[in-house]
Amino acid sequence: MGRKSGNITMLLNKRIDELLRIGEKKVKDDPTNSNRVEGIHSIQTASTYRAVAKQLGEYLKEQGVRNIGDIDRTHIAGFMSERKDLSAFTHSKDLSAINKILDTRYTVREFGLPQRSYHDVSNNRGLAVRDTSGAERNREALSFVRACGMRRESIDRITPSDFLRDKDGLCVGVHLIEKGGRERMAVIIEQDRERITEIVNRAIEQSGEHQPFLKTPDSNANPHYERREYAERLYTDLINAKESGFDYYANMREQFIDEYNFERATHGRAEIIKGFERDILAEVSQNLGHNRISVVYYSYLNIA
Repeated sequence: MGRKSGNITMLLNKRIDELLRIGEKKVKDDPTNSNRVEGIHSIQTASTYRAVAKQLGEYLKEQGVRNIGDIDRTHIAGFMSERKDLSAFTHSKDLSAINKILDTRYTVREFGLPQRSYHDVSNNRGLAVRDTSGAERNREALSFVRACGMRRESIDRITPSDFLRDKDGLCVGVHLIEKGGRERMAVIIEQDRERITEIVNRAIEQSGEHQPFLKTPDSNANPHYERREYAERLYTDLINAKESGFDYYANMREQFIDEYNFERATHGRAEIIKGFERDILAEVSQNLGHNRISVVYYSYLNIA
């Protein structure tokens, strides 16, 4: 065995930290696999890998492994064998994480595991058998959650008059009243603004400016997943806007960001946010209806 080191789970997570490339251009660096890129570019992917690292770390600790350099194929085979009764999706996810963290090329086939199929698809609330997020009746409402970050309670309340437009008439934000009557203006994801504007304009033509035009998704749909996706997209967008000098708020930042709460979030207690920019987290937090970056960091970007 190599020298004694720290907790193996912590070492695996440290390796993930080293691989983070959030907001950076993807670089394909593996001539044997054209789809493999250097680093981890997705917040959600990093979250998934950390969950696998935690489970793998617990197994390795039982095996007496203390160093990443001491992990070999036998350990991975043992870990996957213990998980053989889980879905093919989970096997694929586990090995994707392991291969990225350890820079290996293991496949489910070499461990005698079944290949992934569409029957194994799952989501963040478990098997997708009853999830109706993709149903036609829920699709438009959830697309607004993905674009605007609103909570379920707002979906059937918003009217066309709640939308903030830029000088060209494009919807860039929506006024929301949530969580005990607290108000906020949530910015709309830049890529979705034209589509949202078209839907809002159509609603005005059909029912006027002051009539709600969306229906709340049924109980089997999952708006929180869409809010998480909104948080991820907005974080990436704001990083890119910061680097390029693009005015994401269309010269109306004061409508979205409360400077007092922004200063408190960026200069308050220092959470561990390796790989992320504190000021951008603070902006995402306010757009989601929170004033603490820790809520975004752990609950929406789902950092383990």
